[in-house]
Amino acid sequence: MQHQSFLEYKRYRYLKVAAWLSLLAIGAYGWHRNYVFTSPGGLGYGGSWMGYTLGSVAGLLILWLLWLGIRKRRYRASSTSLQGWLSAHVYLGIAAVVVATLHTGLELGLNLHTLAYALMVVVVFSGLYGVLVFVRVPSYMTSSMGEDSVQTLAMQIQEIDQQARRVALLLPDEYNTLVLDAAEKTRMRGTVFDHILKTTSRGCPTARAVNRVQALNRNLKDEQGRMGREVFALMLSRRTAVERIRGEYRSLARLRLWLLLHVPLSLALLFALAGHIVSVFIYW
Repeated sequence: MQHQSFLEYKRYRYLKVAAWLSLLAIGAYGWHRNYVFTSPGGLGYGGSWMGYTLGSVAGLLILWLLWLGIRKRRYRASSTSLQGWLSAHVYLGIAAVVVATLHTGLELGLNLHTLAYALMVVVVFSGLYGVLVFVRVPSYMTSSMGEDSVQTLAMQIQEIDQQARRVALLLPDEYNTLVLDAAEKTRMRGTVFDHILKTTSRGCPTARAVNRVQALNRNLKDEQGRMGREVFALMLSRRTAVERIRGEYRSLARLRLWLLLHVPLSLALLFALAGHIVSVFIYW
């Protein structure tokens, strides 16, 4: 059976729903602007009856999407249920932007109403970033790691360090220092932003050991030259394993980053939306 993406859920069910909802909102707004609304400029705005209608639809969509975010965490669900949730979340989130934009009548300013609209747009686009990440990153992680895992690579690094130390003891002291620094000072773990910004890779002792051992080997001959090349090969293997682990952590950080943005922004949107609705009823 061919794998079906959540974007294709049940033959694009929620894409069709979102498209029809958007077209209906655009048609209603266009009709109202051209045949009913008579204010100068003719754009229509949220204070008209059509504006209230579109605003109510957009508000209900936002609340429903936020509720889905909570409900999803309660699913003891089949993958089909999760696919349906994700598909609805993506397509109806885009439809909410369309409807809310029509609700504003493109009249924006420095006020709570515009803040609520701006937060909604940011939340939706952060969600789209999440979609892109979840579509691409897991497959990239699988292809880059193959049958290995962080644990197996860490064990390989330990074995490499043991071999490199044994050989480095028979070479000049700088080899031993480089091997020990690589083993003890190489950073692989860090915060989400450390991995996103690749700060764990800066000044990497393992990379420095590779470059420096290669330079030192030019001064070695015979048996020491052979051992120097062995240390170089081991440091190359270590660097490769370290980079693969960092790549795995970086991919996980990308998955977590959007949650660090999306969830707090969603909560901010909820409060801004509540303030927008309350202020509208106060000054209605």
